[in-house]
Amino acid sequence: MSDSGLIHNFSHQALGTRFWIRIADEDFAFAERAAESVFFTLDRLDSDLNGVGSGGAVALINQLPAGEMIAVSEDFCTLWKFAEAFKKETAGAFDVSAGTLFRYWTERGSDEFNPDDAIWEKTFQDYKTGKFSLEGNELTRQQGGSVIDFSGIIHGYACDRMAEMLESNWGIHRAILGAGNNVVLALDPPGEARGWRVGLGRTLELKLCRTALASKSNNSLKSFLVNPLSGLTASLSTDAIRAVANTALEAEGLTTVGVLLSEYEIKNLLTRVTTRGLWLPGGECLGMFKNLDLTNRN
Repeated sequence: MSDSGLIHNFSHQALGTRFWIRIADEDFAFAERAAESVFFTLDRLDSDLNGVGSGGAVALINQLPAGEMIAVSEDFCTLWKFAEAFKKETAGAFDVSAGTLFRYWTERGSDEFNPDDAIWEKTFQDYKTGKFSLEGNELTRQQGGSVIDFSGIIHGYACDRMAEMLESNWGIHRAILGAGNNVVLALDPPGEARGWRVGLGRTLELKLCRTALASKSNNSLKSFLVNPLSGLTASLSTDAIRAVANTALEAEGLTTVGVLLSEYEIKNLLTRVTTRGLWLPGGECLGMFKNLDLTNRN
């Protein structure tokens, strides 16, 4: 029996953020069991893919010597295949194997570049010479140097997996879910609503249905975004850059390259897939974002 008109809220800490689910028009006990099942999968993804510690697959992969191979999960394969395709599409501006660069700048604690820094030079050269290859579910480190880091897309992928489980395993279609304040994935809205109301900044909102929204802003003093092509950090505006797409994985990836690419390159990227959109700092809407109904908050 459904609880028509009611919305049930659940949340869970995983992968370094607070994931949340809002389920509409379902019995509470049923919705709670579904959420618990989804959160169990989140914990598995956290253990396997976040790269922290020594037991997860990503951590083990990054310790492999050149020429060694390791079996990887279906989740890893999905992330890797998306990342490699997006790397090609963005001419290398997006690269999950640039983890050595991410770590260098995070540990340094400053985005000021010193061209005489021997550590940076070695880090950049190691990244450029590193290489992995995936065949089936077997990943081989062909050349050492690079380090895999899925942190730029893992929250989006986790949201996609959550939505897939809710719909395929539990038959729940009226829901919205997300990771912290940075990723939102809307399924069908409750009742006769046109969409789920999602706030954008302090004054605007939009209604989302079957769409993912991701955002990235410089709200942390140690938030370093690195351009793999140059090895240098990219500046983040105090205004968020936002992206929409059919999947949360793609939306989160778009927020990264939206910071790194020129406006001309961004427009070319969006024309290839009509379901993509970006809202740039300053307020310019590109691609699918032009078709969304942005309104002032009541």
